Amino acid sequence: MEVLSLLLNKSKVSKTIKKFKVNKMKKIIKYAFLTIISLSILVIGYFFSKCNNINIDENLENSSGINNLNSKVFDQAFIMFDSAKVRTDFEIFEKEDDTVNFNFDVHKSPNSENIYSMTFNSGDGFSGVNVHILKYRNFSYTSIESYNDNKSMFDFLKFDRYTLKKQKLTLNKSQYKKGDSIFGKIELQIKFNPTDSIFTSKGYFRSIIE
Repeated sequence: MEVLSLLLNKSKVSKTIKKFKVNKMKKIIKYAFLTIISLSILVIGYFFSKCNNINIDENLENSSGINNLNSKVFDQAFIMFDSAKVRTDFEIFEKEDDTVNFNFDVHKSPNSENIYSMTFNSGDGFSGVNVHILKYRNFSYTSIESYNDNKSMFDFLKFDRYTLKKQKLTLNKSQYKKGDSIFGKIELQIKFNPTDSIFTSKGYFRSIIE
């Protein structure tokens, strides 16, 4: 009887320990799930706090700003684009002539019907600047970065040359599919950090959704 009693008690203890471990695991999973949900909400909230509503102008395709792109030519530094059609006259620093320093391309996400990536690029093959626009539905998020192929161990101490202060994006329509023509206007307020100067940078653009 004593042996049987010991076995029963041992079985009860084992079940209690097992139940405790299961409950503990459930709590860990629950807290992990809540943490992931909370972080996701924070990330989404941060994204939309930095986003702007996109303006729609259905007549943009026929505007003088878009038509003027036909008279623009690439700067001599962009000899690689000589035979290409000018897609944008966007400039960070205002220019007085008809040469352009930026090229433009736009890609539709293969994984979503609502995400598009637009890039304005200016560079000499070694250094330059990229302006990225992420379009999601009727919202846009713009970022700007300078780059340089000459890397050094102290690069992490350097501040970026540009800081984006304000952004405004106008498109000819709200939704596109691959192969569609896109026409737009970008207006940015950019701080040039080396001199603390504020510039109003703007330009028209056109392309085909890739």
